[in-house]
Amino acid sequence: MILNNKKRRVKICCYLLILVFLICCKTFCQDSLNTINIGYFIKLKSKVLEEDRTILIYLPDSYKEAQKSYPVLYLLDAETNFKYTCGIVDLLSRSSIIPEMIIVGLPNKDRIRDLTPTYDKKFKIGGGAENFLNFLKEELIPFIDQNYKTQSFRILNGHSIGGLFTMYTFTSDTLLFNSYIITSPSMYWDDKIMLPKIENFLQSSPLLQKKLYITLANEPEFMNVKETIEIFNKNAPKGLNWKFKQDTTETHEISPLKSTYDGLRFIYLK
Repeated sequence: MILNNKKRRVKICCYLLILVFLICCKTFCQDSLNTINIGYFIKLKSKVLEEDRTILIYLPDSYKEAQKSYPVLYLLDAETNFKYTCGIVDLLSRSSIIPEMIIVGLPNKDRIRDLTPTYDKKFKIGGGAENFLNFLKEELIPFIDQNYKTQSFRILNGHSIGGLFTMYTFTSDTLLFNSYIITSPSMYWDDKIMLPKIENFLQSSPLLQKKLYITLANEPEFMNVKETIEIFNKNAPKGLNWKFKQDTTETHEISPLKSTYDGLRFIYLK
């Protein structure tokens, strides 16, 4: 009996030693890994939205050492679009096609609430775009400008519902952004309520000096975008540098990657 108890204690000790060894190995391996970071996040307390918002930040490689300021790309739906956008900006800036820039990514908290211009009575949702735009104007952009080395040149990039918000911003505040990348905007929202607003805005803005890049993928359900393009063709002022491109080889989900790449090239085309 005593011998059996002794054998049992020896086995337990062996198991414990093996467990400690495995934990130490795991810890050593984790500690020895070198991580690659493309950015970081901050928390911003918003009085306008009455909630905390997570903001993703990408800084160029030269940011710490360079004595210069950078244009800023504001990116909607950042939980999906942030990683590849950082790669595109890094690639294009290394090739001197675009300048280095700061990326400010906005992950969603309530996407439909924040990015739609009106309350859709049929579906009983939406309508917070004006409030979200005030958040950008009164809180986020001033915070970024105060805490980072920014130029006054800003780009807004949005896809789908985010594209709808980007179009809404384009027609609502001409001073906030210089250029826009709009991918497959949801122009069907609330019985196409944005279309007459776009027409009125273009007709009443003869001195508009902006760059606008609009795209559409292979998505028949988004054909209201074509009606939007007709409005631009008829009413765009001479100072507006804009382009529309449809890529029928791409899907709604993949198209933002190509649009971001092509849109940045278009904005910085010499």
